[in-house]
Amino acid sequence: MSFDQILEIIRSQNEFIIYAILLLGAFMENLFPPFPGDATLLAGAFVAGEGNIGYIGVLTSVTVGGVAGGMMLYFLGRSKGRSYFIRSRYKYFGKSNLLKVESLFQKYGITVLVFSRFFAGVRSAISIAAGLGDVRPARMLILTIISNLLWCGLLVGLMIYTKSNWREILDLVKNYHMLLFGVIALVIVIWVVTKLWTKKRK
Repeated sequence: MSFDQILEIIRSQNEFIIYAILLLGAFMENLFPPFPGDATLLAGAFVAGEGNIGYIGVLTSVTVGGVAGGMMLYFLGRSKGRSYFIRSRYKYFGKSNLLKVESLFQKYGITVLVFSRFFAGVRSAISIAAGLGDVRPARMLILTIISNLLWCGLLVGLMIYTKSNWREILDLVKNYHMLLFGVIALVIVIWVVTKLWTKKRK
């Protein structure tokens, strides 16, 4: 679905329905990352620029939706995943690796969760991992709110700053995501090569 189509759908609704669509879009993006959550947010901000709704309402709606989606995945990992990992007999899905995940979140959890909304495509996995890593619910909630406010606030702020130039912002977001995926791919390659090299030397 193109941005123009999303914009027309949002424009044709009343204020209450618009906020509901924005909330649902942010929620769905957590569960189905290909869902155009950022485009929906920008469309909402564009309509706000026209004066039909408020920027604060847009930011509140997408933040609530994003937090709800992230917390849902967190509790899924916390309630279902952890018990499975503890009982698992598989090498890569056993208790030892679960303890490693918990250790990582103890060391870097705050940083990872605060910027999790900036990690397109993997933030859903981060939420589940936080549940597996036994991050406390209150901490998860607070950091997820901060993360969503930072990212969504940045996009809304850019819309205001560029006078609703959504094409420029979408291109910026697209380039950022491409760079991010490139960095992640490079890290994975380096990790695999390091593992194989260590195994070969042993």
